[in-house]
Amino acid sequence: MAYIGQGIKQGTFSVLDTSGNTYNGSNTTFSLGTQVGSPAQLLVSHDGVLQKPGTDYSLASGGTQITFSTAPASGASIFIVEISGAVGGPLDSDLNGSELILDADGDTSITADTDDQIDIKVAGADDFQIVANNFKVLSGSTLTIESGGTITNSGTASGFGVALDDVSTGDAASTLATSTGNITVDAQGNDTDIIFKGTDNNSDTTFLTLDGSEGGQLVLGAHGQINFPDSANVSTDANVLDDYQEGTFNLGSSQASNFLTGFFTKIGRMVWFTCAGVIPTSGNSATQTLTGLPFTVKDQTADLGGDATGSDAQIGIVGHHSDSGAIAVKLVLQNDSTTANLFQSDNSVATHATFSGDTFNLAGFYTTDS
Repeated sequence: MAYIGQGIKQGTFSVLDTSGNTYNGSNTTFSLGTQVGSPAQLLVSHDGVLQKPGTDYSLASGGTQITFSTAPASGASIFIVEISGAVGGPLDSDLNGSELILDADGDTSITADTDDQIDIKVAGADDFQIVANNFKVLSGSTLTIESGGTITNSGTASGFGVALDDVSTGDAASTLATSTGNITVDAQGNDTDIIFKGTDNNSDTTFLTLDGSEGGQLVLGAHGQINFPDSANVSTDANVLDDYQEGTFNLGSSQASNFLTGFFTKIGRMVWFTCAGVIPTSGNSATQTLTGLPFTVKDQTADLGGDATGSDAQIGIVGHHSDSGAIAVKLVLQNDSTTANLFQSDNSVATHATFSGDTFNLAGFYTTDS
């Protein structure tokens, strides 16, 4: 017939076979002959008195046994009914802190026996814990994001990040990336460092340290090297070091010469060089031009407003030459080129004949735009 109210819940009632149990006034734990998920799934009668789940009895051994709070007396009459389905099922019941068994062997469960705390056990181990506004991965457990999986900020969460005590990524390569915004590594402890480590020749190696006690001082690892690219990416910022090179070059002459290999060091836009050689014997009056400087000389004419080949050009040093009677005192580097001329003290350009057969040690420094 018709009625008003919620629908009638359907379920199954099964009388459990406990005939193998012996009650002697001492034992408190007995077999159920099956596995039960919650004490609330049982109706237990002890000598005709209905027992209260969680108070008068609880489950043991993964729900396959019942434990009474008071040992049943010898010859006691125990009658147990299991309720399954919608009626009295675990999802319709107040577990009141009791353990909810989830699998057949009873070692995976959810428990809330501590106020405002949910414990998740898998394969007999406490793996995860949920408290107010906090999901915890417990010691010995791992939270794994499978291939294709992501952790996503909805875009409205502030302070979205991970509090790191120890993060391990296993054997696979790991990438920390963002499509927009910054990635911030923040060591918030007093005078704490940010340390970059890796493995070199199977040895744990510190590559780089940002020293928090020194205001972020950069400390290189044991190798102590910075490797700049082969071609400088020239910066317009005067405070940026964009290049460092060491190398050799071959200085030539407008006539055959025996100059040796030269050496240079380039730091940013400044070039230091040294070279030695012999000017061949000649009576030629043509200007003596040296070629093959390692980098193009910066044109300073506009900066100095003067003569690009005279006193306003960049100047090197003639450290020594073998002709005591000659008076060459400087090496003038030609702007926008890799060439230079030997000048005498009266600022006249030396010719092939001026230093015919002389041996020179040359040194200098200049700026370059490259």
